[in-house]
Amino acid sequence: MKTSRRHLLMLTAMLVSIQSWAQHVTYNHDASKYGQIMVMELGAGSLTPEVYYKLTHNSYRKGAKAQTSVKNTLRTAAQIASLPQVEMADSIQKDLESRAKIEAMNTADRLLDVAWLTEGEKINSRLLAFKNNLSALSGKASPEEIDAWTELSRMYDFAIKTIRKGYMPNSERQKQYLAIYDEITATNDKLILRVRFLATKQRADRIVTSLARFQHRVGENATAAYNRWRDNGMKTRTGKKDKDNNIITP
Repeated sequence: MKTSRRHLLMLTAMLVSIQSWAQHVTYNHDASKYGQIMVMELGAGSLTPEVYYKLTHNSYRKGAKAQTSVKNTLRTAAQIASLPQVEMADSIQKDLESRAKIEAMNTADRLLDVAWLTEGEKINSRLLAFKNNLSALSGKASPEEIDAWTELSRMYDFAIKTIRKGYMPNSERQKQYLAIYDEITATNDKLILRVRFLATKQRADRIVTSLARFQHRVGENATAAYNRWRDNGMKTRTGKKDKDNNIITP
């Protein structure tokens, strides 16, 4: 039992030492093998030890780096064949870099709202005038009509905020701002005409109401004047006048 246990411990120690040696070899390459691989793959490097290759593989040593060797011929052909691919890759890279610069400029153009700096002041001014004219409808228009005009002002506010937050170029942004400005101007002109109409109608209604309360006595005045004329005529024919120019009945 003790012997088998001793053997197990020895076997474990051997495995650990072999594993450590394998890891050590993995990270410390053999210089001669590394040089041979470089000569085989790249046609460069050195074959070591020199004496070994000179004695045992002298023909290989002489032809390994020769330009006429099979590997160098294939390597040269592959390099020549890859030149168009390199040019194409460089062209693609150049196109991608150019496109990246354009897209970077487009992104900056879409994120920075430069159009608002030129159009924002006059849009706000016209929108403020429209909102001020809404107050003139108070007492003249119905609540439903006032709500309809107010909803238009809210719509314009929402449209402006949407465009300012939108991802679009400044040329398109400016076009949309100008369209909103024209729409606000046209709506404001309609509102002014409506306010003037309601104000005129309100004054006309007051005049009509006052005329309706006024009592016309044209008929009564005409009848009284006719009676006086008739009475004066009758007295003039039948009587005389005293010193005060009054008619004296006989």
